[in-house]
Amino acid sequence: MRMSLTVAAMVLAAAPLATHEAAADFRAGLSAYNGGDYTRALAEWLPLAEQGDPDAEAGVGFLFHKGLGVPQDDAKAATWFTKAAEQGQPEAQFMLGTLFFYGLSVPRSYVAAFAWCEIAQSNGQADAGPCRDAALEHMTADEMARSFKLVRDWRQRRR
Repeated sequence: MRMSLTVAAMVLAAAPLATHEAAADFRAGLSAYNGGDYTRALAEWLPLAEQGDPDAEAGVGFLFHKGLGVPQDDAKAATWFTKAAEQGQPEAQFMLGTLFFYGLSVPRSYVAAFAWCEIAQSNGQADAGPCRDAALEHMTADEMARSFKLVRDWRQRRR
């Protein structure tokens, strides 16, 4: 029993350190990205993304979307954006909505575009409003209702 408590205490004590190290790795990737070293940015972000870090997932998605340091691949971008968006990462939500709006390696869906851009805007991504509004202009009343339901359902899952 005493051994289990010691191990649990060590794991709990290490958790903030791991989070701090992940944040430092993300910042190193961001610094590389801002300096134009996209290969290094990917090297910093990919291990974090593979561990489920939503900011790193969004960063990797953006690299694939723009073809920065990797071959341009919207299918891979969509995969990474989806992972990050489901965790509440606003930039990934906006980028995923944009992919759906234009049908870039995902089926064109104004319903999904509206939903993701609405969620992104409500999470502070101000650039998502025009995407949301443009998608809304293309939808029927039935599609609007489906999209509003997607937004409600997503918000309820996040509570």
